[in-house]
Amino acid sequence: MISIKTVKSLEFDRILEEVISYSVLEKTKTELLNFTPLSNLKASKLLLEKTEEAFKLLYTYSLGGIFYCSDVFEQLDRVDKGGVLNNGELLKVRDNLKSSRLLLTSINSVNDESIVQIKEIASRLILHQDIESEITSKIISNEEVDDNASPKLYSIRKSIRDINAKIRNRLNSYIRRNSTIGLQDAVVTIRQGRYVIPVKSEFRSQIKGFIHDQSSSGATVFIEPEDVIEANNELKKAYLDEADEIYNILRELSIKVASISNSIRYNYENLVEIDGYYSRAHYSFINKCSKPTLNDNGFVNIIKGRHPLIDKNKVVPVSLSLGKDYNFLLLSGPNTGGKTVTLKLTGLFALMSMFGLFIPAEEGSSISVFNGIYSDIGDEQSIEQSLSTFSSHLKNIIEIINSIDDKSLVLIDELGAGTDPEEGSALAHAIIKKLLEKKCYGIITTHYSRLKEFAMNQKGIINSSMEFCTKTLKPLYKLNIGIPGSSNALEIATSLGLDIDVIKDAKSFLTDDKISFESILKKAEDSRQEYQRLAEETANIKLKQQEELQKIQLEKEKIIKEKEKISFNAKQETKRIVSDKLAEAEEIIAELKTILKKAELESKDVFKANELKNRLKNSRYLGVTDTLLPFQLQKAKESEVKIGVKVFVKSLDAYAKVVSIKNNKKEVEVLIGNIKSVVKFSDLFNVEEIKEEKNKVNVKREFLASAPITEINVIGKTSLEALTEIQYFMDSAVVNNLAEVKIIHGVGSGVLIKTVREYLKSNKNVKEFRRGKYGEGENGVTIVTMK
Repeated sequence: MISIKTVKSLEFDRILEEVISYSVLEKTKTELLNFTPLSNLKASKLLLEKTEEAFKLLYTYSLGGIFYCSDVFEQLDRVDKGGVLNNGELLKVRDNLKSSRLLLTSINSVNDESIVQIKEIASRLILHQDIESEITSKIISNEEVDDNASPKLYSIRKSIRDINAKIRNRLNSYIRRNSTIGLQDAVVTIRQGRYVIPVKSEFRSQIKGFIHDQSSSGATVFIEPEDVIEANNELKKAYLDEADEIYNILRELSIKVASISNSIRYNYENLVEIDGYYSRAHYSFINKCSKPTLNDNGFVNIIKGRHPLIDKNKVVPVSLSLGKDYNFLLLSGPNTGGKTVTLKLTGLFALMSMFGLFIPAEEGSSISVFNGIYSDIGDEQSIEQSLSTFSSHLKNIIEIINSIDDKSLVLIDELGAGTDPEEGSALAHAIIKKLLEKKCYGIITTHYSRLKEFAMNQKGIINSSMEFCTKTLKPLYKLNIGIPGSSNALEIATSLGLDIDVIKDAKSFLTDDKISFESILKKAEDSRQEYQRLAEETANIKLKQQEELQKIQLEKEKIIKEKEKISFNAKQETKRIVSDKLAEAEEIIAELKTILKKAELESKDVFKANELKNRLKNSRYLGVTDTLLPFQLQKAKESEVKIGVKVFVKSLDAYAKVVSIKNNKKEVEVLIGNIKSVVKFSDLFNVEEIKEEKNKVNVKREFLASAPITEINVIGKTSLEALTEIQYFMDSAVVNNLAEVKIIHGVGSGVLIKTVREYLKSNKNVKEFRRGKYGEGENGVTIVTMK
């Protein structure tokens, strides 16, 4: 049960006023005002789903709202009885047909499987586009019918235009012929639907014809000359014919409207229903509301709820829960602290949800559907019934207790107030016990310490309070559940300037128990606020640390990416250099082959071969080639590293010449081609003395570039030895752009197979790998596909 008194006390009527302001159709406004919030869970959920669908249509798919049309039920009743509609009434019918067509077309244009309910309502709309188009083409306005509404009307109006022109021509000719007989003005005018000319009264006898009117002064008379009487009669007849034909057109259209009158009525009802959901959706959008989750077990969980009637720039969000571990909140705290607002907000959110409205709260809020919502809020003094404020409140509470069940929500503001505090407290205590016995749900506000003490130990009810700053003596409008609040009346009175002696006297009148209880409450509240402050500071510090850690992680990832990029670019450059060198070497070798094919070498051939040999040496082709296949590396000993020796630098993947040694830093400076670089001793392998080659005339076939190695055999190797050789083998495959390579490892105990394949999984240059097929070595080999 939702009484009018509850609706007004919770100010739900003001919410409805805003909702209907978004309605397009007048009947929608009436329907919404008369709509009773639903207490059935299934029906309430369906209502919210329809609002959600309307929200999507309007604000996700940007559909227009309802095209305005007025209620034409009265006009439809008349045409059903054979009546004829006028222009304006037919245009209203046309607007009804147009509104149905536009709405159905727009909704059907949306391809969204989640929109089911609104589409079902829209599918009921019956279109009569032929009649809509006919009315549009024939009726121009409330006063005018189109010339082409019928062939006969077109002919009549053409005749009227011709007769008008004929009469004017005759009268103008008459005026020119009789310009000296006292005409008042040389103009043609109309009186009583007939063309006349204005003549001075003293000359009226000189003009043959009928007098139709005279001026207010009597100085001018308006005469229809005999020359145009017959033409005027003809014009009059044409106008009568026009009126008859217009009537016939309107009658024919009215008959057609009568044939679809039930469809129009049915369409209008469906337009009103969708307009109602659009109105709810519009309100929910404007007020930044979210769809609540509904239940019927009394559970209420409001997350940062904002009272919709408080200024959006001033409202403080409130979070509260009810109906899970306890059925009632006993809400205490200072006046003007937000207790009544929180009380109203809870009831208002329940009404809004049961009405199909979203609520101004965060996503994830839950609201229960209640059989009835009962409230006792504000000053209920009744002069007519000679009831005091206390009596009025008590009468309301009696009605509430007699009406509620275990599916009811009860909201009582200042229970037991308005009478002797001792008796009021006792009565409030007994009423709360009765409400708990009824197993209903609700919120009760109070200042009574007795009730706060009762709620501390009573199952089904829990203390709660509106937060209050004990230093500034200002409310913070934040709800704390589990903690009773102090009224802080004396502190507030002091801050407002009440005489200190009066305050002292007031304190002396308090009982020791009251002073002790209030003191405990204040200390508890101070401790809680201090803990909360420290918790917030800790959370902020933790958040900052997390942000700093995230920044460091991002910077680390950035450095790793840069390193990978540099490494990739270096390898690409190495590939390019090698490719260039190989191309150059191939050219030299091709020329050497040509020379070697000759049966006898001439001196110029020897000279040429010597030149080619020097070019091959200077290109450092052999040195580069050596770096490509470093299968067996031995770590360099510091005693072996001397200026002028050749070493393999693992980090640079190349052979280099040592040009200087920095023993204090355990670093050496090496020369790779024309580039110098400083590296660590630990990065040096395969120390070799550089042997000076003497120029030789003979050219040997060892200069020919060997083909890249496409397979490696590590059978009999330890896992470490095999892995070392495979690593260099894979690097060589990358440098030589090999698409596929083979690793021969045998079957054995399976340890070597596992080691090889684990390594291949981690190698970023490997696209995929597989065991050998029949004829390839089966499980004794692994075939690797390179990226």
